[in-house]
Amino acid sequence: MTEALLSFGDTRRMTFEQFWELPDDLRAEYSDGEAIVNPPASIRHQQICHKLANVITEQLGDAAVVVIAGGWQLIAKRRLRIPDVMVLAAQPAGLVATEPPVVVVEVLSTNRSSDLVRKAKEYLDAGAGQYWIVDPRDREVAVFGAAEGRWEQLAKLTDRRPEATVDVAPFGTVRLAIGQILG
Repeated sequence: MTEALLSFGDTRRMTFEQFWELPDDLRAEYSDGEAIVNPPASIRHQQICHKLANVITEQLGDAAVVVIAGGWQLIAKRRLRIPDVMVLAAQPAGLVATEPPVVVVEVLSTNRSSDLVRKAKEYLDAGAGQYWIVDPRDREVAVFGAAEGRWEQLAKLTDRRPEATVDVAPFGTVRLAIGQILG
């Protein structure tokens, strides 16, 4: 079954238990009874993730666990997502995070609608504290916080408004500058 699933962009119906039997090096997410194979991120995409992770780590210190392309198992929905960057309150005990991240970040690329609609709802429903969306194409960074069952915009960075400070409780604040993230 795994050989037929190795193409990027493929989806395959399977149980959550079957999903966990896939090879470790396969970059796949699981949602609604399907494994979704993702292509490797572009070099530009990876550079943005690393820049943002470095900015967060430098400002929040070692108390926060900052992860790039790590797995998050949304247990209630039996889903596994691979956000581009996560800020966790503690080091996960297993291979993937099972507790909701304090911050979850997606860098928009080929699956823009999934990141903006589907994942935004999943992340909110699963208890993420904040959702940051980095849009390299439109040169924007939008920061949302969970508030009464919806995402509330906390900040939006553009070339016209290039900086913002975001409270990342319980760790402190992060000063974001669009030039640091997108160059």
